[in-house]
Order: sequence, then structure tokens, then C-alpha cells
Amino acid sequence: MEWILLIGWLMIINGALGGQYILNWMGNQPKFVGNQPVGVSPGVMTWWREISKLLWALIAVTIEVIRGKELKYLLPGAAAMITITICAFTGVIENIGFFYLPKYYSPHLYAPYVNVYLVMLPFLGKLMFNAAIRKEHWIGISLVVIGLGVPHIPRMLGRSSNPNEVLDFTAILWVIIINCCLCSQQILNNKTVQLAAKGVGPNALVMWREVWKMVFIWSALIIFPLLSSVLHVNFPQSVPVDKFETRVLSKVDESNKAFLLSYYEKVGDEYVINKSVPEESEEKIKAIISDAGYNRFFALFDGSIIPKNWWPILFVVLAGLTGYVYSFGFFKLSKFAAHYWVPYTNIWLAVLPFVMFLFGKEVTTFQVIGAVVTSLGLIVGVSDHKRNKVEEIEKKNK
Repeated sequence: MEWILLIGWLMIINGALGGQYILNWMGNQPKFVGNQPVGVSPGVMTWWREISKLLWALIAVTIEVIRGKELKYLLPGAAAMITITICAFTGVIENIGFFYLPKYYSPHLYAPYVNVYLVMLPFLGKLMFNAAIRKEHWIGISLVVIGLGVPHIPRMLGRSSNPNEVLDFTAILWVIIINCCLCSQQILNNKTVQLAAKGVGPNALVMWREVWKMVFIWSALIIFPLLSSVLHVNFPQSVPVDKFETRVLSKVDESNKAFLLSYYEKVGDEYVINKSVPEESEEKIKAIISDAGYNRFFALFDGSIIPKNWWPILFVVLAGLTGYVYSFGFFKLSKFAAHYWVPYTNIWLAVLPFVMFLFGKEVTTFQVIGAVVTSLGLIVGVSDHKRNKVEEIEKKNK
């Protein structure tokens, strides 16, 4: 019965995760949002995604209450609430990264990298839950990691002819951050289920996590724009020539470019602002530079939650639905140690290159080989299920 539960939810989670990556990418591509500028920052997208997930979770919890579930079973307890809060914080950071990356890269280029943390799960499962590490785990997970890396061998060896397929420093930094967040969340999901009060189900856990996510993303959307304004981030007094030309001038239309150059003068290897700038012109300069995403950190939180272009929000809300589905599934399966099942929630990675091929992206031989090796790893990893019972982690509140 445990294996029927695992396989069923793994299929659902794979569909939801893969769908979310595609929806996040589509919402960041002008051709899918009415051939208009996307105009929505990763922070605002995260807000809409989390409010969507919260609404779906509230609907699910309301249905449970109507069917007779007591309200006390919606309260996970103090210890579990602490792990939920930490998980929500890392989840918001991770989601902002997942909305940043598809602005510049196809998901089949960066998705494998954000799953490198999988190699650590057996060690953490053994350390925290005394979960056995079997031979099949080592072989299967090793093949999965190798398979995920194979498509990117040409770029790692510097043989890729397409500069757009090379992750820049900011993207690599986000990949590292996302790995840390995802790894911590898998462990925290296990701890949450282990510490939760008796009778508290996955819907209640998802609901509370989304409540805390909304607290964190609301705070970020208020605090960081205020900090940006105080620091005059979008009104720099001087900027290196290459930075100003690549991050600002190349991204604005001719009229705004001419306007900026009427106030910024090229002096040596820098653009320097004129000493006297009218207040009205200063506000316009800030708006232009902000829209161009000059400061990539503060640009993550720019913009109103009521956007001019609603098409990206449609994709984000749909991604929120798939996010609720896999979040429920993760809590449903988190009664098992993470390394028993989390590696197999990434089967969708094996078919992602073929999906992106349908969207007109180039699919290489290395990507096909990687998909085959990954699939073999997944098969080997579960090949001994007849000889090993998947046991639940021990709960603190029985």
C-alpha cells in the first residue's frame, strides 16, 4: 500500500512541478503575454503565486471543515509552526529565484542545476531520521545526478557556441540559493510532519505555510522599495560605461535613451549625472532606470501588485494551482524520509528538453543522453521495492 501511495503521488507531483516550470517560463516571455513587455517583477509574481496557493489551500481546508473536521485539527502546534515559518521564508526566496531565472533562460538549461541538492538527502535522512541508505539509493541517485549533468557538458567544457546558454554569475548565485532552500525545505517538511499535532493534515500545513509566505513577501514588497528610494538606487550619480550601456541604455527606447543622455555625461570610463537636475526630471530618470532593471536585486521587488499587463499574472495564478497540488503532495509524502522519494519527483526533468523542443528550443544529443541516464537512475532507485518496505519516520505526537 505504501508503494501505491508513493507512485500515485509521485506522478501527480511530477506533473505539477513540470507544469509550474513551463508556466513560470511562459509568463516571462513577451510572445505569450500579448506580445507586450512582461512588466512584472519576480517579487510581484511571487505575491500573486502565493496568494493563489493560499486561496486554493483555504478552499481545501474549508471543505474539510464543512465535512466535519474539528477546528483544533487545523492547529499544528508551536514546534511544527516554527518549522513551517522557516520553510515559508526559504520558500519565498526560492520562488523569487524561480521567477528571475526564466526571464533570461529556458527552464531546460537551469532546472537540472537546482536539483544538485538531491545528492545530500540520503546523508541527511540517515542523520536526522535514522533512515537506511540502501545500495540502490547510491546507484540510482548517482545515475540521476550524472544524467542531469550530461546535457550541460558542452557548456562546462566551454564548447557551447550559444552565449545565451551560459549561466551568468547572478544566475549561478540563484542556483546555489535555490539548492539550499529546496534542500532545507525537504528536511523541514519531514520535521513538520514529525512534530505536527495529532490529526493535523496536509491541507492545514499548506495553509499555514502560505499564510507565512504572504507575510514575508508582503514585507519584502514594502521594505525593499522603501530602502531603494532612501538609497537612491535608481538615481546613481555615476555608473561605469559598460554597466550603464548594457543594463540601461540597451533596454530603453530611443526617446528615453535621449532623455537619459541629456542628463548623464560620459566622463572617462563613467557616465556622470549633471549637478543640477529638476525634481520632475529626477523622478522620470528613476522610473526609466527602474523599469530597465538597473539594480538587479532591488528590481526583484519593483512595481505594483496591480500590473498593467495581466497576462503574466494568469500564468502565475495557474502556477499557483500546480504549486498547491505539489505542496499538498510533498506534505502527504513527508511522513517518509525525503531520500526515499524526493529524487523521483524529478522525472519531469528527463522529458523537459523534449517539451521545450515543442516550444521551438534547440534540443541537443547531450540532452537526450541525459534524459536516458536520468530515467535509468530512477528505475534502479526503486528496483528493490519488493524486498524493502518503505517505513514512516517516527512522529513525536502519536
